[in-house]
Amino acid sequence: MKRKEQAFFHNLVAITALIILVLIVLFCVLYPMFADTTYWKISGERLQRPSLEHPLGTDNLGRDVMVRMACGGRITLSVAFCSGLVAAVTGTVIGIISGYAGGGVDSVIMRLMDAISSIPSLLLAIVFDYALGMGKGYFLFGIAIAGIPPFVRLVRGGVLEISGSAYAEASRALGARSLHVIKEHVVRNILPLAAIQTTTSMADALTICTILGYISVGINPPVPEWGALFDTGKEMLRAFPHLSIVPAAAIILCIICLYLLGNGIRDSLSIRGGAA
Repeated sequence: MKRKEQAFFHNLVAITALIILVLIVLFCVLYPMFADTTYWKISGERLQRPSLEHPLGTDNLGRDVMVRMACGGRITLSVAFCSGLVAAVTGTVIGIISGYAGGGVDSVIMRLMDAISSIPSLLLAIVFDYALGMGKGYFLFGIAIAGIPPFVRLVRGGVLEISGSAYAEASRALGARSLHVIKEHVVRNILPLAAIQTTTSMADALTICTILGYISVGINPPVPEWGALFDTGKEMLRAFPHLSIVPAAAIILCIICLYLLGNGIRDSLSIRGGAA
């Protein structure tokens, strides 16, 4: 395992992506704490150009764009990270159960995953938002549920492969219980698979969240969200292009970094072979 960790830390692209993500998160968390204004405060300084007082200028209501970007990042990244983690944990557990139990249990679970996969992620998020209460964040459950099937299929395949391997069979022959085999062989060997899929799931969740913000679903104004900020700024694209370019660049940068981080994990961790 140490060699795998060293391989990851020697991956310059993956480390750079991780550092960028950490810096963006720190900016979103810390900047509003030290700013002289809030994301909802309206002033008479409407559509101001970037300056020392307002590094990204102000919007059409005189609100500080930098503060709104930071607060919007809190919402967007929280949705992406939380839904990705929920999908990862839930999908990994279900995948282990499906692959190890087999038979009717496996068949029922996989048919359920097929049914969920047949519904577009964006549509599922909208349904949850409208069904449970608009503007209250329930769309997050839709995004998380939509992200579960890829984990289940990935982990289930790994479980089927690992549980039938020579070292797992040897453990059972020596009297090891099922829980011991799952913990020592199955879980430890499928974690790299789950880690790789988690970054992809977070990137997909971030994309869906920003699309929802763009079409004014999920987060109610004046609470900022990167997709909503891009939508607001596009009306003044020619005169004030940064109002749309900045949130769009933040979205694209985070998505690229998440995919690069996943590629780094994939390159550094061996997802095949014996127990780590």
